[in-house]
Amino acid sequence: MFKQSFSTLKKNEEGSFTIEASLIFPILMMLVICFIFFSLVIYEKATLHYKANSIASDLAYTWNNSSMDVETGAFGVEELSTQANGDGLYWRLTGNNVLSKFGLEGSADNSLVTKKIDRINDYNGEISFNNGFLIREIEVSLKKSLALPSSISKLFGGNGISAVAKQPITEPTELIRNTDFVIYGSGKIAEYGSYIFDFMGKGK
Repeated sequence: MFKQSFSTLKKNEEGSFTIEASLIFPILMMLVICFIFFSLVIYEKATLHYKANSIASDLAYTWNNSSMDVETGAFGVEELSTQANGDGLYWRLTGNNVLSKFGLEGSADNSLVTKKIDRINDYNGEISFNNGFLIREIEVSLKKSLALPSSISKLFGGNGISAVAKQPITEPTELIRNTDFVIYGSGKIAEYGSYIFDFMGKGK
């Protein structure tokens, strides 16, 4: 009798869909929730990286004048480098972290570099200027906290994201000026170099 009832129960498929749904639906629900949060994190990461890259690009574009508007590049005639309100004619030598090229640290508060960087506001992170021999660049590092549930934060390894962007500073006019100076200087050395060597040879 018992064996017959068990055999009948085994052949009966009523409720099988409910059991399968109760097992699979929570798993699918968790996967969907994780995918939604993953998409949000990726979106916030992309947005933060775009902001960091925009800040670096704006600063690099307007680095040659601390009075330039970082968004439009506009500035007044009285704010030219050669004017009293400007950065000064030799700001690249006196106020551009030039000592860092030789591995030395200058003043802890480089007023001109700080003034250029302080034109950017409403950001959470750090902005630095690296003055190398061949490449001068702006480095922007931003951070942002996300309001995620604790379980999701553990899954992603934390509730914060960060983004780093670097942008080289290019000054076409300065490059042309330096190139012309090198060409002119090389020509003069080639022209008068023999006289100098002859003079030095006579002195021995």
